[in-house]
Amino acid sequence: MENKVKNLCGLYLRVSTEDQAREGFSLPEQKERLEIANKKSLELDNNSNEVIDIVNNLKTTFTNKDKYVLNKDDKDKIDKFIQQVDSTNEEYKKMQKLSITLNDVETELKEHRKKVKILTENNDALNIKVKSLEKKVDKQENDIDDLKDKNSKLQSTINFFENLFDRLVKFIKNKMFGKEKEREDYWIFSKDLYTHNIFSDKTIESIQDDYICNKENDKNKNKGKDDYEIGM
Repeated sequence: MENKVKNLCGLYLRVSTEDQAREGFSLPEQKERLEIANKKSLELDNNSNEVIDIVNNLKTTFTNKDKYVLNKDDKDKIDKFIQQVDSTNEEYKKMQKLSITLNDVETELKEHRKKVKILTENNDALNIKVKSLEKKVDKQENDIDDLKDKNSKLQSTINFFENLFDRLVKFIKNKMFGKEKEREDYWIFSKDLYTHNIFSDKTIESIQDDYICNKENDKNKNKGKDDYEIGM
């Protein structure tokens, strides 16, 4: 009964680092080795069938049935087959080394995946912090806008009272040009405001200048009037 053996060789190309490429595991190197191994495997598969046929068709000698006759051509074929087996085994040894390298690559990839996972988690945590900070910034910007609005309203209020104060000072200064009784009353009122720190030094001095000036004018007017009456 014939036993036909069929050898299969799969092609898988992979390189991970520059070091592996320098050590002979670059993609072209892998491709060449795998193609050689595949070619030898196919040749071995074809020749193994031929060797099986030779063995199955061996004839015994006339003198001893335990001995078989092998012609030179068949012997050469078997020798060639043995050499092919040895050569194919060598290629498979190289492929085993390549397989070990690929396993190392797989281990390295797993480590990289762990690092990537850690980096991704850290990045997610940073994104959460960034979003939190963005919310705080938005809140602070809203607070700043509120403060600006309040400041604007406060400035309007200050402007209103400043205008009101200026009108009050102007009103009192105008009273310094009025009748003596009224002028004296408003001068006393002005000094009272100054005493209570409502009027500044500059303001009270300005009012005082008007007060003295107009008081002197009234004296001069009265003196001229008296002189005129005496002359009459």
